[in-house]
Amino acid sequence: MAANEQYLKEPGLFPSAVVKEQVAPGIILFERAMDCLDTSEVPPRLEKDAAIEGTILLKEILDRVDIPPYAEIPDADDLEIDKDLSRWTIPNTEINLVKINEGPRAGEFLFSSETGARLEEFYEKVKALPYKPNSTEDFYRFYISNPGQILSSKWIQRLPRRLKAIYWDQALWQWISLGVVLLIAAWNPYKVLTWTQQRAGALEPPRRTWETVIPPIVTIISLITVDYVLDELINITGQILFLSLVVLESFLWTVVALTIFFIGNSVAETIIAFPRINSQSLDASMIRTISRLLSVTIGTTTLILGVERVGISLIPILAGLGIGGLALALAARPTLENIIAGLILLVDRPVRVGERCRFGEREGTIQEIGLRSTRIRAVDGDLISMPNSKFSELELTNRSRRNCILLRQILGLRYETTPQQLRAVLTKLREMILAHPQLLEMKGSEKEARARFIKYGDYSLDIEIFVYVDTVTFPEFLNIQEDILLQINDIVQAAGTDFAFPSQTTYLAQDHGLKQNSTEQS
Repeated sequence: MAANEQYLKEPGLFPSAVVKEQVAPGIILFERAMDCLDTSEVPPRLEKDAAIEGTILLKEILDRVDIPPYAEIPDADDLEIDKDLSRWTIPNTEINLVKINEGPRAGEFLFSSETGARLEEFYEKVKALPYKPNSTEDFYRFYISNPGQILSSKWIQRLPRRLKAIYWDQALWQWISLGVVLLIAAWNPYKVLTWTQQRAGALEPPRRTWETVIPPIVTIISLITVDYVLDELINITGQILFLSLVVLESFLWTVVALTIFFIGNSVAETIIAFPRINSQSLDASMIRTISRLLSVTIGTTTLILGVERVGISLIPILAGLGIGGLALALAARPTLENIIAGLILLVDRPVRVGERCRFGEREGTIQEIGLRSTRIRAVDGDLISMPNSKFSELELTNRSRRNCILLRQILGLRYETTPQQLRAVLTKLREMILAHPQLLEMKGSEKEARARFIKYGDYSLDIEIFVYVDTVTFPEFLNIQEDILLQINDIVQAAGTDFAFPSQTTYLAQDHGLKQNSTEQS
């Protein structure tokens, strides 16, 4: 206080070297006084502020109440006599000094944590009492009405008296500054959020997802700045400070956890975009899911550890949620089954996005494979959404992975066909198969091409044409099949015979592609 009086007499806004030298011993004594309080029960983020205010409040109390002569206060000799002495109460007060039994300060006598928590209550009881001689008067009022170390108190001295009036332990200028700072801190993230939302429609992942990280990062910077300004510059004190810090820190760590989630999502989209993975494929879904699970785990852990710094414990809440976890798991069993089936589809890879397949009695093209369901565009145009658990149980025929397509025709010739005509038809059919550039002749294998007289039917002499077409696309197969059928008609007509009536000609085109094991499919 003497240094402050000297500072006010000097010219200029900033303290001189003489004033700083005079302040230094006071700071040392003040820090020693702070060490006399047990703040082990105070949350880490509030510990320093609680120690500063507790020390000043304790000084205000001790400057007003009578203290026993030092000879009557227990000392080291009394502790040698009474080994069980662990607490002493200042007479006519509820202020206790207790022996610390554990931790880095074990064995020391400190003002108890219960006393520290009630110092403001004790101060209210004695603040109307007169100061004892040689006391520093109104030091607490001086502390709560002045800014922190960076702002000069001379600036405050020049403010109108009305702005320096105290309301609820804060000067009016502090209340105004608090409102302005909070308004600016809320306005900045809001404007950034509006800006990113306006741009989102014109951007594609991963840039769009990375820009979602900007508003929470700006919010974090704003909250840290507000935290520092309120505590160090404006010097908000008392319960208002503690309440502000709890709210700001809780909000800060919530935004940090949200930012971690957004970053994880952005990393996933970057991985998907970099090697050009189909954004609707199961691979993309798995990358997103794993990234989100990791980011949610890290974010939740960060949130729990962060809010514990201001004395809020989420562990009991999470434990309470765990009681309903079993019921939730039972309710979510179908979803879990679909996710497991999705993982099986990922490992086995029987189908991929864009491939045509037959599933059960239907056929279509895979549009999207998610963790919960698979979407298929059926041949009739319908979009089918099927849970993965059901889809994986069906017999799946992957049309897109065949290496050829079977063409099988049963030709029924009239019974009036002579043996010479029948032999001529068979010879020409075999020559056509050998000569056609897109028909496969694979002798000695399961894909051996043939044209054989197979039986006397009810109305016809039946010839089987069994050949594989060298194509994997159905439209091309239809073109080749049309060409072959026309050549067959020419061969039959050239032999002087005709097809039987009623015709027993049947058509069967089915997939006999080489089966591939899961390794070859991958």
